[in-house]
Amino acid sequence: MAKYDWEVIRAEFEAGSTMGQLSKKYGADKAAISRRAKKESWAQDTSAAINRMAEAKVNGIVNTVDPEKKAAAMQAAADAKASVIQRHKIEWEAHQRLVDDAIADDDFERAKLAKITAETIKIRQEGERKAWGLDKDTTQIDAKLEIVWHE
Repeated sequence: MAKYDWEVIRAEFEAGSTMGQLSKKYGADKAAISRRAKKESWAQDTSAAINRMAEAKVNGIVNTVDPEKKAAAMQAAADAKASVIQRHKIEWEAHQRLVDDAIADDDFERAKLAKITAETIKIRQEGERKAWGLDKDTTQIDAKLEIVWHE
């Protein structure tokens, strides 16, 4: 079976090339390109491709020919995102202790502080999640993190 650089083919398709053009250029069967495009939900809306390119640039994966360098850059980006998620969980655990202590001590001032702290944590973490691209599908990310967290 012939091997094709599907990332390049996808990028060119999403940038506007037709399947026929790509078939001629890369020698891949038009039907194979079509199947792959359907399976991976390729779209010629260039905003998704541009977003992937921007994320790749941020993560240092641009124009990487060496698979080991690309894998290392991807691993570093994944580690950085996982670190943010883990820190968020730790911050909420610390906040829970603040709430529990305020309730146990019947301390209204600490309870007010806990409310203000919760609002501050929420606002900051929402901003971080957007900046890190973590709100795309957080349920899968959190589920995967739980597996790693408990191993």
